[in-house]
Amino acid sequence: MKSENGHTPWLRIIGVVVGLVLVAGACGSSKSASPTTTGGGGSTTSTTAAGPVRKPVKGGSLVFGTESDVATLAPGEAAQPSDKLITLGLYDPLMSYDKDGNITPFLATSMEASSTLDQYTMKVRADVTFHDGTPLNADAVVKHFNRLKDPATGCQCQTTIAAITSMETPDGPTGLTVVFHLSTPDVAFPHLLAGSSGYVESPTAVAGGLNLKTGESGTGPFTLAEFSPGDRVVLKAYPGYWGKDENGIQLPYLDSLTVKPIADAGQRVAALQTGDIDIFQTADSGTIKTSEDKGFAAQRVSGSSSTILLMNESKPPFNNVKARQAVAYATDKDLINKRAYSGVRNPSYSAFAPDSPYYDPKAGTPHYDPDKARALVKELGGLTFTITCIDTPEAATVLAIVKQLGEDVGMHITIEKQEQGVFVNRIFSKGGDYEAACFRSGQIVDPDAIRSGLTTGDAGNVVFYSNPTVDKLLDEARQTADFDTRKAKYFQVQEITGNEVPIITTLYDLFGNVYNAKRVGPPPQAEFNSLGALKPGLLYAVGG
Repeated sequence: MKSENGHTPWLRIIGVVVGLVLVAGACGSSKSASPTTTGGGGSTTSTTAAGPVRKPVKGGSLVFGTESDVATLAPGEAAQPSDKLITLGLYDPLMSYDKDGNITPFLATSMEASSTLDQYTMKVRADVTFHDGTPLNADAVVKHFNRLKDPATGCQCQTTIAAITSMETPDGPTGLTVVFHLSTPDVAFPHLLAGSSGYVESPTAVAGGLNLKTGESGTGPFTLAEFSPGDRVVLKAYPGYWGKDENGIQLPYLDSLTVKPIADAGQRVAALQTGDIDIFQTADSGTIKTSEDKGFAAQRVSGSSSTILLMNESKPPFNNVKARQAVAYATDKDLINKRAYSGVRNPSYSAFAPDSPYYDPKAGTPHYDPDKARALVKELGGLTFTITCIDTPEAATVLAIVKQLGEDVGMHITIEKQEQGVFVNRIFSKGGDYEAACFRSGQIVDPDAIRSGLTTGDAGNVVFYSNPTVDKLLDEARQTADFDTRKAKYFQVQEITGNEVPIITTLYDLFGNVYNAKRVGPPPQAEFNSLGALKPGLLYAVGG
């Protein structure tokens, strides 16, 4: 598959899976880096057992098992896989990606950049209404971004959204045109609007005091019929939805979709066997294989993300670069791969996939060297810390290996376990109340995605990393559409961060949507900028 400018998109089929969790991005792009046509992609998909042919039908209901409970439904905040699945049903992103990973308008109809990349003109769809009957217009878009920018909202996206210095509505508030003025040139701005920050909510609902974390009024194919934390979320088809498929069938296909959180992977497989659910999401390679062996189908989704270890640099011990380097040298990724994943995964030493045009093969975090790790621990006078992770069998297996490797070189490591929704909120709240934590990098398309996790003071910088040179390079890289210039700057960033080790990437991920092919049609292409999440409006039920 070639992008329009001749580069093979760097979509990477990686051997297998893991998921201890999720955050600071990894990405790639096509050479032109045009703000309206940037190619590349965050994921590839393949389907087993059922075959790839989709023959959608209208009607029916399905039950979708998710790997965790909902953390939040709020636009700009929804991040973990379960949140993304639900919010992609309730809201439409302003921008999205086509089947080849090229950025394209979705709820918007056009997005044009100025020659200086600091002004973007967007037009949104006509005759679209929110679920409460409020019309979509320029005023709704402006109020959405002003809400995200308001400190009282507490959105982790605030630092990025703050780049929008002002917005104009040249056709008036009830018109369809919005002009965004940015503080600095930003070639990746359209990609921001393809994520949760681009989900627009009804201004009428917000003015009425609706809690968007637990309620909604979007323009998506479903409405929120029931929200029962820890039990289920029920989505009902919105009869006034604007979207149709290529055959003119109004979306969504389903009459309803019930989402049930099932944290344990084994229990998800059991629920699929008993018919309690029809499809589930997983980041566990063993679960995918087990399910296929039982005759179920699996959509495998791979891309740039990897499991990572966050280290809180705002306090000891990881405010000392030598402590971070010691942990990196003590981490034998090949051993983890062999013992936990039967050698089917690929070690990661960079925020970029090896076939990304932005990947520097000469840079990267330290490779396993126990002698260097031991020497650094001795120089530090010892190294004691706690790693906080989601409580899963897979995490327990990996952490046992990491703990033993660390203790072999003189470290003292304590393992703390926490439920995923609580854990994600804890990290993103940026209270700094952790020392080290398991997480997962996001599948993001444009390389600018790494900026949030590395820029000083950014809401997405949950490790509190700070380097003025890196800040400057990342700012400069987003201010040009020239591929070679951007590449050179990202190479410099990789050289610096490879030495300073703000995070440790471990093994590249592979995600799965596992389903009963007698009940569920082959799933649609997973979203390029998310962790295997699907647009629920494109799911359909089959007979049986």
